[in-house]
Amino acid sequence: MKKLLTYSLCFLMALTCLTGCGGGNQADLRVAVGGDTADLDPAIVDDSITANILAQVYQGLYTLDTDGNVIPSLATDMPEISEDGLTYTIKMKEGTKWSDGKPVKASDFVFAWKRAVPTQGYYTQFIWQYIDGTSHMVKDKKTGAEVDTPYTTMDELKDFGAKALDDTTIEIKLKAKCAYFTSLLTNTVFYPVREDYLKENAKDGDFNDSSWGNKDDVPYNGAFKVTSVNTKDEVVMVKNEEFADADKVEINTISFKVMADMDAQTSAFESGDIDFATSCNIDSINAKEELKEQSWKIDPFVCNYYVLINSGEENTNEVLKDKDIRNALGLSINRANVLKALGYGENAYELSGLIPAGIPGVNGDFREEQDEVKKLASYDLEQAKAIMESKGYSKDNMLNLTYKYNDNTMHKNVAQAMQASMKDAYINLELVATEKEAFFDARDKGDFELARHAMTADFIDLMAYLSMYVGKTTLGNTVDDPEFERLVNTANVLDGAERMKGLHDAENYLVGDQHYIIPLFGYTEPYLLSSKVTGVTHSPEGHYQLAYAKIAK
Repeated sequence: MKKLLTYSLCFLMALTCLTGCGGGNQADLRVAVGGDTADLDPAIVDDSITANILAQVYQGLYTLDTDGNVIPSLATDMPEISEDGLTYTIKMKEGTKWSDGKPVKASDFVFAWKRAVPTQGYYTQFIWQYIDGTSHMVKDKKTGAEVDTPYTTMDELKDFGAKALDDTTIEIKLKAKCAYFTSLLTNTVFYPVREDYLKENAKDGDFNDSSWGNKDDVPYNGAFKVTSVNTKDEVVMVKNEEFADADKVEINTISFKVMADMDAQTSAFESGDIDFATSCNIDSINAKEELKEQSWKIDPFVCNYYVLINSGEENTNEVLKDKDIRNALGLSINRANVLKALGYGENAYELSGLIPAGIPGVNGDFREEQDEVKKLASYDLEQAKAIMESKGYSKDNMLNLTYKYNDNTMHKNVAQAMQASMKDAYINLELVATEKEAFFDARDKGDFELARHAMTADFIDLMAYLSMYVGKTTLGNTVDDPEFERLVNTANVLDGAERMKGLHDAENYLVGDQHYIIPLFGYTEPYLLSSKVTGVTHSPEGHYQLAYAKIAK
């Protein structure tokens, strides 16, 4: 998901018996997750933990296969697209039901999307930035510029661009042609939601309320249904007998147990108290052959890790507006040493651009295609020193900068390796570690000089990454470069290879020319999956599917 990869590392004081709420030790499949879940409302979810839980209980129109291809799920086929690329018509499978036995209708999807816009959840941008009738131009109080802004109430969405033509047909009208719109439809924000249930269960009848998602009688249309929610402890689900493929679902109960401490997860896995550990210490895994044999990773895992340089309107350090300085910062980082400090072994690799490996390009992998022509970022200490010296810096006159990150061992190790490397290029990097929520708040507001960033694609397309730096209303956009936006927008009205070529140019401008970001590495998180468990599938953006898993007795 744009997901921003928020890994909670709060210490779990004691590993308790995995019981309670109808699941626990009695659950067929016991999954440990690395942090609290959000309210189980598809409109507001922006973290991978909750998204993976929702993936077990909801069925969308489309999903991603292991290679990242969009495939029909509840849809019968790929969308019928009008000649001008603005109208999508989608047919749904007939006869599917909610967990309470009521039929799943096209109107359930349309209501969910319309209702999502005013909630202002992070991924509602996938609706209001693309679907017609979802936003209007509002004058920015600071700049006076007209800015595209989503409506804040459902009453304002009178001309909403999606509608149910009948019980199994959805028509969507877009604001502009979008080559990757079908990929967007795989996101959690496009799951269906029942209007009648929300009218009865949303607090005070407020559709913006999300607490209804944690009730034990929510109707679901996926392979499982939730029976108990404690966002800080455990989510329990059982098989949905109304699911269309229920006869193929062998698991009856699943427990998602919150275990923030990685070592606690590993210990619980070793003792047989959990079957699937999703937040693990790679050093602990590599230390034991038995654990290495049961390690499980998503490959490709379309995730990057980079340094974001604040060079936009929020920036108060004029030095960072100099692209030569920004270039020197990137050239000064020894990525090989960063990877050693990271300690992820074959689970990580040096990254030379914003786009990680695993995203399709013209004929193959986009990253490989770009790297064959020109690597956009690399380590060159002598060149970095030469640039810095030309700007008046030396051992006796260091450039002082701050680097912010959310405090955990992984980020600290990376930061310290960067700090040591950059010192050789006359850059004194002060490390500022803060609590997770404070860090993300500061980064979103542009309250930093340099900051760590990492993200997994929320859909399999280059724009999952490039769109982060388009639009003044995009959280965390500290680039603010009209030329970059022009390159992106020009490319996205094209098709096929021409579009890819245009987006190559956009990435080259962002990273290789202007040096707004410093790529560090791509990586995948190590999981532990019991050898008794088979049939777990995944997609490259980090979602796993447990519907057809099997557990050996």
